Amino acid sequence: MLLSEVIRIAEEAGNIMLTETDVKVDTKGTKENYVTSTDVKVQKFLRKALTGLLPGSGFLGEEEDASAEGYEPKGKVWIVDPIDGTNNYARGIPMSVVSIALVEDGEPILGVVRNPYLEETFCAEKGKGAYLNGEPIHVSGRSKENSAVCTAWCCYDKSRAGLCFDISMELYGVCEDIRRIGTAAYELCLIAKGACELYFEANLSPWDYAAAACILKEAGGHIISSYGDLRFDGPCPIVAANSEENLEYLKGVVREKNSAHPEARVKIAF
Repeated sequence: MLLSEVIRIAEEAGNIMLTETDVKVDTKGTKENYVTSTDVKVQKFLRKALTGLLPGSGFLGEEEDASAEGYEPKGKVWIVDPIDGTNNYARGIPMSVVSIALVEDGEPILGVVRNPYLEETFCAEKGKGAYLNGEPIHVSGRSKENSAVCTAWCCYDKSRAGLCFDISMELYGVCEDIRRIGTAAYELCLIAKGACELYFEANLSPWDYAAAACILKEAGGHIISSYGDLRFDGPCPIVAANSEENLEYLKGVVREKNSAHPEARVKIAF
């Protein structure tokens, strides 16, 4: 019942994205980090709808001067990205999603990712499997040699770009191809449905991956932060894969390349 209500809310949020007019675009922190009036409107809608759905629950979203630094999600907390892929949205590129996670004591127990352009709803609850538009999904069985990689190059902190490029070059020489779609939540869901196999990003915030992490795990995939377990107290590097073997391979590449890039300031503990 809770999941179906969250799906309804996510679909309504997606409709706001598609129908909003007179969208105002601004930046926050760096010229690459966009925020639009629609981001703010959708987050306000999600805060009211989700906390009303689960009285007493907490809320952490990307907009309205939110920060995950030092945040410790205790009890049940909604972690949302009203528009993951805001740069795409602001430029009229139809590839952005609404991402909603319910985290309990630091563990994602429910996730919904809605792509309104493609009318796709990915969802999962802990222990109940992962689904796309009501149909079960599962990661692929592809090896690293036959994998597709999703990544980005840390445009909000370009001191890490050299590390990202080196990792990408190593993976590109081994894997089939690389995708850079511009929305982490959707890219992780692509691994969950078996369309891609590997993912690396040098600096993701909790709202970028919380919902998709639940979906990916329930689809048989693996996702960890550079500190080991997923964390929600600030940005961190994330690696994900369809299999343990591919995850170990990816971790090894990240460790090796990271040692050659002290300027990237990426802490690696796995």
